[in-house]
Amino acid sequence: MDNASVKAKDDKTLLYLTIPIVILIATCSSIGIWHEQLYFKETVDWLSQCIGQDISNLFFVSPILLASAFYSSKGNKIAKIIWIGTIITNIYSYIIYCFAVHFNFLFHIYCSILGLSIFSGIIFFTKYINEDFKNWFTQKVPTKTFGFFLFTIASMFTALWLFDSLPSVLTNAVPENIIKDNLLTNPVQALDFSFYLPLMFISSVMLIKKKSLGYLIAPMMMVFAILTNINIICLMFVTMKKTFSNNTPVIIIFCIFTFICICFLCSLLKNISERSRF
Repeated sequence: MDNASVKAKDDKTLLYLTIPIVILIATCSSIGIWHEQLYFKETVDWLSQCIGQDISNLFFVSPILLASAFYSSKGNKIAKIIWIGTIITNIYSYIIYCFAVHFNFLFHIYCSILGLSIFSGIIFFTKYINEDFKNWFTQKVPTKTFGFFLFTIASMFTALWLFDSLPSVLTNAVPENIIKDNLLTNPVQALDFSFYLPLMFISSVMLIKKKSLGYLIAPMMMVFAILTNINIICLMFVTMKKTFSNNTPVIIIFCIFTFICICFLCSLLKNISERSRF
């Protein structure tokens, strides 16, 4: 058996890890969408976010995860980047399900999805720890443009979350949205401040400086940004239905923003050289 065959066989690991994750996501998301009593302890706003996340998980995350795992098993490097970006998004989502949604009969499934996603991500990085990701790309890759755009996204969300949380910290108060949603803290802000936004900043700088790992992590974080935007769009639609609020302008803005992010991601991934794609 030649080296290419061995490599293709090894790449099936991602597919084997992904199949049970997708099955579990499809199961609990379907229940969440069509059995809203699952979230009867949540406030209207948090209920809308849960169902919006379920819709995003079922109709976007699951198909993308499965398709990227399949093509990754064929050795496609674009698919590998999309897969790991989707996996870290999944970790983000299911940390929130496990720690910020009231206990329900799907709790153990949430934990299983989170655990499988974390270990899948660890296995991926362990497997490719010695890979020179810079060699995946041609010399034409727009590292500075992409890096500065990713840095801008991270800056925007950092400013947004600070504007929401910092005044309450300075006045020793609790932000209104936390009280309204009956939460102990804002899990989205906690995850963003502690891990995801710093990783965006770091990956953008690494890509601008043309560091090898930046060529993987920067597009990975752009996949995360795209899927997060899609989730926001989904929950805005659900919120509009549940509360009769007019979220159309915000939805349009996020749709445009998502399209721009997709264009930037495509501008980077199209520069993966033909010889390096498989």
